[in-house]
Amino acid sequence: MAVRDAERWVAHAVDSTLRALPADSEIVAIDDGSRDGTGRILAGFADPRLLVVHQPPSGLAASLNRAIRLTQAPVIARMDADDVALPGRFWRPLAVLAARHEVGLVGGWALEIDRTGRVIRRREPPVDDAGLQRALWRGNPFVHSTVTFRRSVLEAVGGYDESFPVAQDYALWVRMARVTTLATVPEVLVLRRLLPGQASGRDRDRFKAELRVKSSALRSGEVSPWAAVYLAKPLAGLALPDSIRRGMRRALGSVLSPCP
Repeated sequence: MAVRDAERWVAHAVDSTLRALPADSEIVAIDDGSRDGTGRILAGFADPRLLVVHQPPSGLAASLNRAIRLTQAPVIARMDADDVALPGRFWRPLAVLAARHEVGLVGGWALEIDRTGRVIRRREPPVDDAGLQRALWRGNPFVHSTVTFRRSVLEAVGGYDESFPVAQDYALWVRMARVTTLATVPEVLVLRRLLPGQASGRDRDRFKAELRVKSSALRSGEVSPWAAVYLAKPLAGLALPDSIRRGMRRALGSVLSPCP
C-alpha cells in the first residue's frame, strides 16, 4: 500500500485489510511524503503485521517497488489507501493461485463507490485468460486493489515501471500477460472509492501511457498486427480538446444509474 495525504480514508483501508488478511501475512505501507495526518493515523495501529515506512515523495511506482523489496513474500497483493477490502479479498485469490499453478495474476470484481459510500457501479472483468487478454487491448480490466500476483512473475518482467507517471499498473499487467496466465475471481473483493477529479484529472497522461504500452507490445511482435486498431482510443483521446473530453465524461456520468 502506497499512501499520500489519505487521512480521511487510510484508517478504514488498513483496518479492512488487517481484518481480511491471513494471519501469516503482512502489510507494508509506504507513506510517500504525506503532509496531513496520515503518518499519525498509521502509527496508531498496534498490529505487528503492519510495517510503516516514511519517505520523501517518490511516486506510486517507486513506492510500490520499495514495498515489495521490503518483503520476501512469494505472493503480493495490492490495496489502495482509499479502498476497502471485503472479507474474501485475499483468501479467494490465494485459493486460485494454490489450485492453478499456471496462473500468475489474479484480479477480482469490485464495487465503485463515491465519497459517501454510495455504490455507483460494478466492475466485472472477464474471468478467463482469453477474455482478459482481449480486454487488456481495450483498456485496463483490473481494479488495482483487487490484484494478487506471484513474486516470481513480477520479477520476471522487472516490477512496476517507474518511468510511468500514471497507469503503472496497466503497463505491468500487459507485460505480465506475455509470460503468465491471467484469471479473475468472480466475486466482489473490494469497494473502490472514486473521488472528485480522480477519473479525469490526468486524462492526457493516461492516454499517453496507454499509447506507449500498446505501441511497445506491437513493436515486440508478440501480438498480432491487427491489434493496432486499439491505438485509436488513446490517439482520439489525445486529439480531443480537454473541454470536450470533460463534457463527454460528464454526459456519460449523467446517464449511468447507481447500482441498487
